[in-house]
Amino acid sequence: MFNIAILGLGDFENWNNSQSLSLGGASGVIKSILPYLDADSIYLMGITSNKKNLYEKIPLTKNISIVPIAYVPRNTILPIRFYAFFYGRKINSVIRNYNIHSVYSHAEEISYWIKPGMRILYHMHGSTNALVKAKKRIFRTKLLREQWESIRRANIKKAKHIIAIDHLCMNLIRRHGMEDKAVLLPNFVDTSVFYKDTAGCSLVEHIDKKILLFVGRIEEVKGLELFVDTLLEMNRRETGKWNGVIVGRGTYEPILKKYISDASAESLFYFTGPVFEQDKLRGIYNKASILMIPSFYEGIPMVILESLACGTPVISTDVGGVKDLIADGVLCHVNDRRNPNEFADLIELALKNEDVSSDEFRFSSLKASYLINNILRGGEFEKKNY
Repeated sequence: MFNIAILGLGDFENWNNSQSLSLGGASGVIKSILPYLDADSIYLMGITSNKKNLYEKIPLTKNISIVPIAYVPRNTILPIRFYAFFYGRKINSVIRNYNIHSVYSHAEEISYWIKPGMRILYHMHGSTNALVKAKKRIFRTKLLREQWESIRRANIKKAKHIIAIDHLCMNLIRRHGMEDKAVLLPNFVDTSVFYKDTAGCSLVEHIDKKILLFVGRIEEVKGLELFVDTLLEMNRRETGKWNGVIVGRGTYEPILKKYISDASAESLFYFTGPVFEQDKLRGIYNKASILMIPSFYEGIPMVILESLACGTPVISTDVGGVKDLIADGVLCHVNDRRNPNEFADLIELALKNEDVSSDEFRFSSLKASYLINNILRGGEFEKKNY
């Protein structure tokens, strides 16, 4: 028997519905790789809003179960990471109870508590300090950020192997003297789910104009004012030919809607709310003319890869490892200044180029799974970038 635990800050019980506590890139990576992992039993260990389910086994499929590790009350003002760190103290007893052989960690706050000796594959989702992106400014203080850095440093030193999603992560690992156990592997998507598709999506079928798309959390850190200003500039250049579609939810939504209202541009924007069904999300990507990432901080956003796998080009701020995608020859255009006129120029440039073929798409879960399965089973990896 070979059993693995996947640690994440995902609400795995409500993965695909509106009751989910959180959305994020790490959950997308886990969802993408899960069908390709080779193990007798896989345990998804994340968060729950139902305290009765803590540490209880909840069957999901024949070989996949959910075992919630951290209780997070709904409507809490504290970051989910705080709860994960507090409840994560019991992770070693849970590992013993379920006879775990390897841990695939996407949650530093939980794997921090794992005792030395366990085989841990630590998947770094960005070089930026996670608390810099906290919704409440009070949690972005220097003291708390330093505490979180100490947690990440412990994970880097303890892990058997580390996946760095970009060169910024790799540089951070190198500063801690742990480069020998790290491999550069950009995020990936399941190309059996995200691909070119003409089926369409009912959520946006009423829109007969070009679509500038945003998919993600509606929070201050996402910089969505730039998205709005860029759409307004495109509407100025091609009056009546563009709409902005915003997929997601978050605490910043009322502020963003007021920003749009102050510009008297309500008719140009459509909020779909969160979309959990992957076939609907695929339809939205395929309907869109271009995806925009206006964020202040990112790693390699999953939505970029999902969009590119569907053949829809991307424009982005210069965040995280996004620039690495340019060198790969895919249609991802980056600007290092938050200027809506320059982003409008990028849109016009991107739409002149040919579509990306998902048949040749390098960032696929299947390709990544060969490396990940090998590491989880105790194998080594070649010192090369994947």
